[in-house]
Amino acid sequence: DAELYGTIAPAASKVEVSKVKVELVLAKKAVGVQWKDLEKVEELPFKPEQPAYPTSNVAKKNWSQIDREIDQELKAEKPEGDEALNSLFKQIYERADDETRRAMNKSFQTSGGTVLSTNWNEVARSDYEGKDRPTPPEGQEWRDWRKKDG
Repeated sequence: DAELYGTIAPAASKVEVSKVKVELVLAKKAVGVQWKDLEKVEELPFKPEQPAYPTSNVAKKNWSQIDREIDQELKAEKPEGDEALNSLFKQIYERADDETRRAMNKSFQTSGGTVLSTNWNEVARSDYEGKDRPTPPEGQEWRDWRKKDG
């Protein structure tokens, strides 16, 4: 007993028997519908056994999970030294309002990179190139590179 893929119309179907073969012509009740097979097959849900990419490795790896783990490790990793300081300044600048950003830019640029202030009221009054110029680091001197020395 075989269960057909769909229903047939027995009155429109015919059977021919010859010495070599038996020929069945089955008419479908639903005309125009294409059957995938003659018999109904229980379809199992699709589970890929192989990865979607070519590999010669027998061990299967979940690359999406590995990628997520790496992202978590990078987020958990704390910067050290100059990288930590630059990261802090970057965070301050990103979260700051326009006035604070303007203060940071002006103080850093006009002081030659020796002052970084977030207070615009202070920076607007200060002259980091003249009277308010900070003292240079030990072993260094201020020099105006626009002027040519003889």
